[in-house]
Amino acid sequence: MKHKKHVARQKTGSADEKNVSARKLASSIPLRRLWVFRIVAAVAIPLLVVGGFELSLRLSGYGYPTGFFLKNRIGGREYYVSNDRFGYRFFPPALARTPLSLRMSASKPAHTYRVFVFGESAAMGDPDPSFGAWRYLKVLLGERFPGTDFDVVCVAMTAINSHVVLPIARECAKRDGDLWIIYMGNNEMVGPFGAATVFGSPAPGTGLVRAEIAAKTAKTGQLLDSLMQRCRNRSSTPQIWSGLNMFKDHQLQYDDPGRLRAYDNFRINLRDILRIGRNTGVPVILSTVGSNLKDCAPFASMHKAGLAENQKAEWDGLYQQGSALESTGNYQGALESYTQATAIDPQYAELHFRAGRCQLALTNSDLALHEFELARDDDTLAFRADSRINQIIKDSSDRPENRGVYFLDAARLLAQNSPDGITGNELFYEHVHLNFAGNYLLGLAFAEQVAKVLPESILAQGKTEWASAELCDQRLSVSPWDRFRLWENNYSRVSEPPFTAQLNDVPRAQFYIAMLKELNSQMTDEARERSRATYIEALRLAPDDYLLHENFAQFLDQTGDWNEAVRQEQQVSGLLPRFPEAYYKTGELLIREGRASDAAGCFSNALAIRSDYEPALNDLGLIFANQLKTAEAAGLFTRVLRLNPGYVETYLDWGFMEQCAGKLDQAMAHYHAAADLQPNGPAAYFYQAVTLAGEDHQDESIAGFQNAIWMNPKFWQARYLLGGELAAKSQIAEAQTQFSAVVSLRPDFALAHLNDGVALAELDKLDDALKELQMALLLDPTNPAAHQNLEAVRMNILALKNHNQ
Repeated sequence: MKHKKHVARQKTGSADEKNVSARKLASSIPLRRLWVFRIVAAVAIPLLVVGGFELSLRLSGYGYPTGFFLKNRIGGREYYVSNDRFGYRFFPPALARTPLSLRMSASKPAHTYRVFVFGESAAMGDPDPSFGAWRYLKVLLGERFPGTDFDVVCVAMTAINSHVVLPIARECAKRDGDLWIIYMGNNEMVGPFGAATVFGSPAPGTGLVRAEIAAKTAKTGQLLDSLMQRCRNRSSTPQIWSGLNMFKDHQLQYDDPGRLRAYDNFRINLRDILRIGRNTGVPVILSTVGSNLKDCAPFASMHKAGLAENQKAEWDGLYQQGSALESTGNYQGALESYTQATAIDPQYAELHFRAGRCQLALTNSDLALHEFELARDDDTLAFRADSRINQIIKDSSDRPENRGVYFLDAARLLAQNSPDGITGNELFYEHVHLNFAGNYLLGLAFAEQVAKVLPESILAQGKTEWASAELCDQRLSVSPWDRFRLWENNYSRVSEPPFTAQLNDVPRAQFYIAMLKELNSQMTDEARERSRATYIEALRLAPDDYLLHENFAQFLDQTGDWNEAVRQEQQVSGLLPRFPEAYYKTGELLIREGRASDAAGCFSNALAIRSDYEPALNDLGLIFANQLKTAEAAGLFTRVLRLNPGYVETYLDWGFMEQCAGKLDQAMAHYHAAADLQPNGPAAYFYQAVTLAGEDHQDESIAGFQNAIWMNPKFWQARYLLGGELAAKSQIAEAQTQFSAVVSLRPDFALAHLNDGVALAELDKLDDALKELQMALLLDPTNPAAHQNLEAVRMNILALKNHNQ
């Protein structure tokens, strides 16, 4: 019995254990559910909060669109147009670069072959995209294959690099392209996320870069980025765009770790761009990038790390010795010194450039080319695609998976079409931007590659020869005025740092002056009529070419036909109604015609499209200033500076308004701010000149104003004050020339008419003086000086008539 009881107890115990296990299992199920709930809540609630916040930002209209293309209805048809805020994800807003204004049919029409051109400013055609290689390509293809409409779409942008081209490529993959052309590599070090960038972190990994770019597609990400920009150290980020000079303190040696990371990033981005093209099924033309070797000295040089002081002293001695020998024409002796210096430090870029010049003078072209390439590759301000960039491009095209990629060695082709096989001023404006001849050659190289992949249906209708450069120039309406305008604009560019610190600065300036003199001699009355007829014919063939209309407007402005120029700008705004630039430029032309109220309407139209469009805000303020509505003007100037504290023109315009009102202290504060923002530009010369004028240093003041005008011929405030200084020195004729120029530039400025009238009266040109003084009173009816001088002129005219009778 005891044994049975024991067994019974064991059985009972087993049942109890089962009950306990069941209770544990029952209690564990809700516990598990509780933890699942907690985890879901921990994830879902923040997501709901962030999602709700994102939705509220979108509903309130906060932020900016991030795509490269935006849909827009124009003339009853759907188009894709470029997003002028696309650059906000990659640059601080005040420095953001914008795509070329363009429109592209949302549904590709029949018999259309669409080509996308990717790259940076060189691919875009800087300094004027309307004469870029892609424009020559469009003409070349259209002339040879007239049965097809070649829609060549330039999606290149100034200052970008492969980090930005990659998201552009993703969008273009959805836009029905037939062919891609890639010409990029100049900005890998200085563009966004580059090793020497001023726009953010230097050379982070591609994963971090892409995560940051992706985050900014959300409005929440844009808000966080805006808050972070406000918290960042402002001194490390430029306030205004000042070109290459922004990077002067961001030098990189040849083997800098950041530079090496940037090469890896370029390789990865290029691989992914090509993969997108391959997956889209479009052929890709991948090109090396050319640069000016012979006529572009390194922007900066650094000695290799670890160079001992005694080695540095020996190197300096050899370098100075070589420079002295080179200056006397002893190129062989100079080379011997340079070779010895290279043995001590082979990384000093300027040394290689000097050696290249000597080899070229001795007609050793191959050795010269090698030295010039080393000079570019060792340049510590890396603004040019170097040998490693071009090698990555070539290697990428050779990869087995890239069978649809067609390699073009444009760098070699440009060299083959240059004297001695070394690229220089014959094809380039400066370091990387091609001139008219260079863009034609690059466009032709593109066209020859395109012809290899065109379908047979297009090839069957083709001609046997490519259009000549002369015919392409006719289709693009290239006139002496256009050439002069581009060379003059670029001369202003190379007349500032860092170009002025280059070894070849003086010979380049001499080259530019000779070129401008030659072009100026071609700008005759006969040439003007011929050029006008060329524009009219080109527009007959391409009536919807907004770039042709824009260039025609500029040509008409240069030649004095402002009324027709206004009509051409209005054509542009009709073709591109979403963009404020054409409305703004129309307003500028109307100012020149003396139609300030109509100009104000155009500026208002521009602001209706973009309320933060700074040029229109500023110039509307300037109209108010010249109408003596100083409170309204100050309000608009304040708005501009809140949007962009680095907008130099507003400081100058506001300061000039204060100066004319007798508030010299306030004026000088604005001028000083402008000079700080533009320390090597016309604003600095202007501020210095005004200061010197206040101290009665007339000669130095006059020189300062002249320098400001030389850098910016349309700087009408400098011309006005220069006229005043010249008049004070009794140089009345010279003063009147300046006042007359101001009247032409700003006919709504009453004081210019007044002083022009006074100067004309002193020169005994009484009838002209009468007209100017009457205009001054029309603009400012209560001006006592205008009344007095007008009465004096009338009396002199009357006295002269009586005398003649």
